[in-house]
Amino acid sequence: MNIASRLRKIVWHSACASFLVILLAAGCGESYREPVSQRQILLGTYVTITSYDVDMDPAAINRAISAGFDAIREVETLTNPYDSASTVGVLNRRSGEAREFLPDRRFYELLSRAMEAAQETGGAFDFTLWPVFRLWGFDTDSAAVPAPERIQEALGKTGYQRVSLDSSRLLLPAGVELDLGGISKGFAVEMARRVLRGQGMRNFIIDAGGNLGIEWNHEEDIQIFVRHPRREGQFWGQFPLGRSCGVSTSGDYQFYFIENGQRYHHILNPQTGYPADDVAAVSIIAPDAITADGLSTAVFVMGRERGREFIESHPELQGLIIYRDGNDSLQTYLSAGVREKFTSLAEESEK
Repeated sequence: MNIASRLRKIVWHSACASFLVILLAAGCGESYREPVSQRQILLGTYVTITSYDVDMDPAAINRAISAGFDAIREVETLTNPYDSASTVGVLNRRSGEAREFLPDRRFYELLSRAMEAAQETGGAFDFTLWPVFRLWGFDTDSAAVPAPERIQEALGKTGYQRVSLDSSRLLLPAGVELDLGGISKGFAVEMARRVLRGQGMRNFIIDAGGNLGIEWNHEEDIQIFVRHPRREGQFWGQFPLGRSCGVSTSGDYQFYFIENGQRYHHILNPQTGYPADDVAAVSIIAPDAITADGLSTAVFVMGRERGREFIESHPELQGLIIYRDGNDSLQTYLSAGVREKFTSLAEESEK
């Protein structure tokens, strides 16, 4: 059966060019009605919020969704490193000196979660890589492999261990710059998820370019379709979800360039300053979108073996790792909870 026939009865899908494509089977019980959905450009991507609350007034849903977008926009004003007026932008502009900063409640929570992710993963997640990331130029038209000595110089300005965060105060030594991109989308999604729940919504999906916040109390499962990491517009596989959670995918196919026949992508190993190898994509399912976002980045950096061990040592997580074997063919590791329900959609010749 081809993909088109598999999806014949699907009534909605994420319009984003996201790492994960969500498809909902055509019914949420007898009282099914068309979902209410809005989309905006935020966080450098399309963000879509879709409600499946069949018993809620559509006007109230639209007001709640607007409030959810406001929460995401607030996070963007804190974390956008390209905006010199954002909190991160202001701190990074002063990187030539040591800085003491009293973060507000929301920024403090984000910093705390970033620090927790860094500590829990032994630095596989590191939120101070901005000097190294800038060198590579993935966000420009002139991306190229930097000279090794420049990478080493930039690495000398990084290290989450150099950041001090106590109960109310952030201390950054001279040279250290913040890069919260590996967790800020998940944080923004989770902030919006809290707002929507507070507005009475019980069944909705927030999709921020592959960072998903799912609140789900219907009997029917959501079908998660995982993007093929090498074939645009095709799927690697699918699995059902029937609970509230956060889902995030980190892949080597969003920002990359080819130089001398080798692919260089934007997910950097904090130890080497070079793109992490061995893995093409990682999807993490976690209780919240913040955890999923930070850990999908970290597991990607860890690689197949360490990443698998990390997932299996955390029973609250489920995951999928698409990796390259010794013949440079793509293979899949599935954690137990995903393995039981996963359906491969990639032909052997496609892998």
